[in-house]
Amino acid sequence: MRSQLGVVGMDRQSSIVSPEVRGICLSLAAGGTALLATAAVTACVVRLAWPLAEPLPAGAALAVALVTAGWCASIRAAWLAASPRDLGTNLHGLIAVVPFCSAILIARAVTLHPLSDFSTFLLWFATLAQEGITLSLFVSTLGGDTIAAWLSPAAIPPEEAEPVAPIAEIASIESPIAEEPELDADATEEEEELPTLASHVSQKLVRAIDSDEHQVHGLVRATFQPGQRHAYLHIGFCPPLPAVPYVELHQLEGTEVQIKTGQVLTNGVRFDLKVRETPQESLQPVFEFMATCPVETSPLREAG
Repeated sequence: MRSQLGVVGMDRQSSIVSPEVRGICLSLAAGGTALLATAAVTACVVRLAWPLAEPLPAGAALAVALVTAGWCASIRAAWLAASPRDLGTNLHGLIAVVPFCSAILIARAVTLHPLSDFSTFLLWFATLAQEGITLSLFVSTLGGDTIAAWLSPAAIPPEEAEPVAPIAEIASIESPIAEEPELDADATEEEEELPTLASHVSQKLVRAIDSDEHQVHGLVRATFQPGQRHAYLHIGFCPPLPAVPYVELHQLEGTEVQIKTGQVLTNGVRFDLKVRETPQESLQPVFEFMATCPVETSPLREAG
């Protein structure tokens, strides 16, 4: 029975980004891309319109390249933070290509007038290294499943195998071992059938003593009213158990609920329940409950 029950106290964390955070990240990525593209075009126009203008010092050119690299990395990080897998492929392509082209244009604009060989090397190395790292992470994060499917051996059509000649039929030999009796289909279906709880019943528990431990097992139902995200589930033991029990709770039916153990005593237990979204109608999820404790306790534990 314990193998079928989930241990209480492990809250599931949602991987879905909230709409507010997602909107902020998408706005930052889109706005940053537009500003970066504008800056790249402006830098190229200025350098081409005034070719005799005084060139930038090597330190300033390197600073511009580093700021541009950080800008491109921030754009893609904000886009990935918004979990944009449900957006179109064209938008992913824009976020991948536009910052790359903008970084190349800005690097070319600041090196239009010759710099020292070492300064030019550092500038282009910083630009291309940043683009290589962030672009590879960007593409692998958004298209990793597609790339893996392309590279998977299952995607390669197997070679046609030559037909195998039919094997001669082997004469059947009666086995001396007696055949196993067939299982009753009805009995198998009854064993596999999940327990149920009538709609008008809130708790259905059975208390028993199995070998050396007390057991309280059964089905319980919780209720969430419309607009209520939190609820408490109380299960009492009367008479109280001889010691604080080990409790487990596993959901069987209804909307997914996060379960947390609130308090465990010898005369009962409280679970704190929470749904992810505010319900618009009444919810009544059903859970399977198990509590166990030893039949006999040590004198020190009884005294405590």
